[in-house]
Amino acid sequence: MITDMHIRSLTLIVITLSLLAPSVVGAFGVSPPFITVHKLVAGSRYETTITLVQGQPDVDLEVKAVFDVPEKIREWFSVDKGYQFIIPAGVQQFPIQVVIQVPKDTGLGIYNGHLRINTVPQRKEGEQIAISVGARIDINITVGDDIVVDFSVKKIDISDIRENESPQIVVTIENTGNVPITPDRATFDLLDKYGEVRLGFAQTEDLPETPAFETKTFVVAFPIDIKLGVGEYWGEARLYRGGTIIGDVKTIFNVTPRPNYILFIGIGLLIIGAGVSIFIFKKKASRKPTSRKRTVTKKKAVRKTARKPKKQVSSKKKLNKKKTVKTKQKKSIGS
Repeated sequence: MITDMHIRSLTLIVITLSLLAPSVVGAFGVSPPFITVHKLVAGSRYETTITLVQGQPDVDLEVKAVFDVPEKIREWFSVDKGYQFIIPAGVQQFPIQVVIQVPKDTGLGIYNGHLRINTVPQRKEGEQIAISVGARIDINITVGDDIVVDFSVKKIDISDIRENESPQIVVTIENTGNVPITPDRATFDLLDKYGEVRLGFAQTEDLPETPAFETKTFVVAFPIDIKLGVGEYWGEARLYRGGTIIGDVKTIFNVTPRPNYILFIGIGLLIIGAGVSIFIFKKKASRKPTSRKRTVTKKKAVRKTARKPKKQVSSKKKLNKKKTVKTKQKKSIGS
């Protein structure tokens, strides 16, 4: 039973929402939501029509097209209306042409990606929030004929990491087909040490390709907002291709302490200081015998120097004696 209190509460909610709600773009979508082309050849050009549909075409709607495809094929794709355009007010269905131009020197290959169509948010005066909506178009194209797709995921393992590092997995893929293979995306669920409580989630589409007839091992990192402390955790990782899980693992991994580099530097400086002290001590010890010999030599030199005056005095006496003898001789000759 609806009471007056309920009516007053509902009225207050409607008034509040009308004051706070921003200009929200109505329902927005695309048709078809995929571009799938097989047996393209080098140098070929392919065009397809994608219709953008909006539920409330009351105002001009600015739209942005972004191709989320591998870097090496990004230049193959274009939109006839450009990468940013306006859907006029009153137009509910707006067709665009997506063009794929394959270069002449392109070899066999299977390529996947997405075309994202997003509305550009327009904030009006007095509004604090502007909302953007969009749609995603899956792209799957094959270049070449007689293509053999055959691969297997040989290994997925969750690595132990240092504290505050991002979780990472090691993947090994064996490709026995004649075209390169790349998983579409990888996901990671972080769980507590009991494997029951989900602590975080991350995914990435930045995955390397495995060339034809090769086996490749690579590392996939999952940046996550949680700083992991030292301890034991559960993790669950999955690899996807074409919407199908091609490999997964759920296991325990450890987070170990980060090395204390300051402590290592301090210990290294102490070892160097001790080595220098020992070297100086040994060098001083090896010089001690030489210093004694020099001391003895100096003492002998001092003694020799001290005896010289005595020799000089005795020589003077001899001279005096000679002078006396000569004087006597002169006197005798004179007489």
